[in-house]
Formats: sequence, structure tokens, C-alpha cells
Amino acid sequence: MKNLLFIESNTTGTGARAMKIAKQLGYQIHFWTVNPQQYKAIVDDNPLELADKVTVIDTYNIDLMKEELERSNVNFDGILAFDDYHLIPAAELTKFLGLKGHNIESLNRVRYKHLTRSYLAEHNFRDFLQPSFHIVNCLEDLIDLKIQFPCVIKPVDDSGSNGVSICQNYNDLESSLLAELQRQHNERGYKLTRKWLIEEFIKGQEFSAEMLYTTGGWKLVSVTKKETYGYHAVECGHVTGPEINPIYDLEERCKKLLDILGLNYGAAHIEFFISGKDLYLVEVNPRLAGDCIPELVEISTGVDMVKHIVLQAIGELTDINIVKQGYAAIKFILPFERGIYTDVRGIDEAQSVKGVKRVSIVQLPFRAESIKSSYQRLGFVIAEGDSMEKAIHFTQTAINMLKWSVVYE
Repeated sequence: MKNLLFIESNTTGTGARAMKIAKQLGYQIHFWTVNPQQYKAIVDDNPLELADKVTVIDTYNIDLMKEELERSNVNFDGILAFDDYHLIPAAELTKFLGLKGHNIESLNRVRYKHLTRSYLAEHNFRDFLQPSFHIVNCLEDLIDLKIQFPCVIKPVDDSGSNGVSICQNYNDLESSLLAELQRQHNERGYKLTRKWLIEEFIKGQEFSAEMLYTTGGWKLVSVTKKETYGYHAVECGHVTGPEINPIYDLEERCKKLLDILGLNYGAAHIEFFISGKDLYLVEVNPRLAGDCIPELVEISTGVDMVKHIVLQAIGELTDINIVKQGYAAIKFILPFERGIYTDVRGIDEAQSVKGVKRVSIVQLPFRAESIKSSYQRLGFVIAEGDSMEKAIHFTQTAINMLKWSVVYE
């Protein structure tokens, strides 16, 4: 029996999709998780149900997992992780077993946002500009800094907009950092590094480049146009398609960026702003994009990025073939007021809207508070169309069909 090991999964379905692909390829799925309860809100394709064997283990403890591998009588053909917090543990385990995986030094360089900023600044990399930035460890570090407002504060190793704030003045910045200093762990139980980036606020349109490592090196598969909400920059919508390419040599710039950082495995999700004629790097994620973007890419291009990642994990490097030229969009459903969302009607009507591919709702009841991260979203709609505008319109039309029941606290 062929075996693949999954170290946790993300909550928007990419890991579950990879499990289904691996099972089709004849692999038995082993799923290691520190806390099965963190997946209880997943209604469709829950990784706990897809896995052939679930092991509860501290997935942040690399030495403990190595001991488990040594005790196991299973020969694993590959190891996969789909959330930011387990990329390095998975890379350590692949190295331990002599399997295909990331170079750990390069992975660390991009996993921690302050290291990426410092490394690119030291190497005077100019194909993507960087905002001015400071690295802080505590409140006292703010005293002597010359900061231009508005600015952005973000933790160096969280994701999903967690801990991100756009600050208009010093009081905003101080209160945001004070709140962050109280936050020791995130929703996934990950212990956060006690460092934050304070960055120049760049005004412009945000995009991301979806990259795959192939037999011909890094290839640009698709470009995503992004929409965010509020002072915490929570991502609330994405669209991808053939005419969404803000600069003619984007692929070459992305290749240079990934090469200088030393990445040569897997996928990369490069987030950036276009401000005037300049490209400003937000961050490099050494993994597939979250927020169902790989699903959008497959709808619009025909390229199954998730399958490519599964094949890489078992040592099969492939090329890509873009066979479609369509548009696909996702719109996330944000709570319109605080309270407990107990029920929703109109899902069938939303699903029947022209172009709609999928409607997904979180496990209800759901307590909604202020929208500070992606964990406060109620669900999403994915749709396709023959233009960017139509794909977006179909998602919003479907969302308008949904009628929510809310209990106010």
C-alpha cells in the first residue's frame, strides 16, 4: 500500500482536495493533527472524514513527530502541509525521511516576513519594490521610530489577516501593538513569534501571482485581483482570468524573486500592490494560495495546481498546460451585524444562479463579532463567467439570495 502523510490542513479546502486526488492515485491517507476540533466547522470534505487514519499528535513538535515516524511501520511516499504554520515541520520531516520537499533555509527566509524584507533589502532586489519597514519586539521599540502614517502593522508569521491593522496615527499603532502583545497563540494553536513589522502603507490595487515549480522551473499560472475589507485588510473577494495581468513582464519578475530567495519546490503565492507604475511586494507565501484560489485557477485555466503539488510530493515533477481562457471569482460572505447566525435560507436559489459553481456556508450556529480576520467570514460563493465583471456579478447575485437568521446578544 502506498502512503501519504498530511500534517494538518487548511480550512478552505485545498488540503482536502489534495487528499481526494491522492486517494484517486491509490494512496492511503494518514492525517496528523494536534486538535481535531479545529476542523469541526468544515461542512464539505472534512479532512477527518477523508483520511484513512487520523493520529492526534503535537504537529508543532518536530522531534515528537520524528519519534512517531521512527516507531511507525508505515513507509511514507511523501509528506504534505497546506497551512503556513506546518510548512517548516513538514519540510523537516521530509528531510528526515529523505523525501522531496523544500530547502529549509530558503523556506525559513520566506516563511518569516521580517526575514524576507531584510534579505531582499540586503540584496538590493528591485524587480519588486518594498515599502519602508521597521521590525519591533515590544512597545518600547516604537519610541525612537520615525513612522509616517498611515502605516500597517502585522505579525511576522501569522496569516488570514490575523493581527494586521492599518493605523492612522500613533495611538492606533500603540493600541494595535498592545493588543498583539496579549495574543500568544492564534486560532490554530500556533505559538506566535514575538516580532512585528511596521510598514509604509501603499495605496493601490492588490494582486497575487500564482506560481508552480515545473520541469521548466517556475511558471506563472494565473494572476488574481484581490479585494479587502476594513482596517484589518480582511480578504473578501478574488477574481482571476486571462486579462488580469497588470504588468507585461510579471512572470520574469516573479521568477527572479523566487530564485533570489532560493525557492525551487512546490508552489508560491506572491502578493503585491500596483501603485502608479511600481510593483510593491506584500509577501511571498511558499505554498498554494488559500481562499479557494487554486479552485478559481482550475476553473479559469484548466490547470489543477493541487494535483501538481501532490505529484511533486511523491517525486514527480510535471509541466503545465493552460487549456482554458475563462474568468472565475469568489466572494466571501461577511457578517452584516454582530450576533449569532443560527440559520440561512436560499442556498438552493443561490446555487441555481447562472455561473455559480459552489456555495459554501460555515457550520451554524456561528457567533460573529468584529471582522478582524478571515475566521469571521460566514462562507463564500464561487462563480465563472466570460468576463471578470460577469463572474463577480454572479457571486454577488447569489449572495443576495441568502436570508440569515440572527440572534442578538
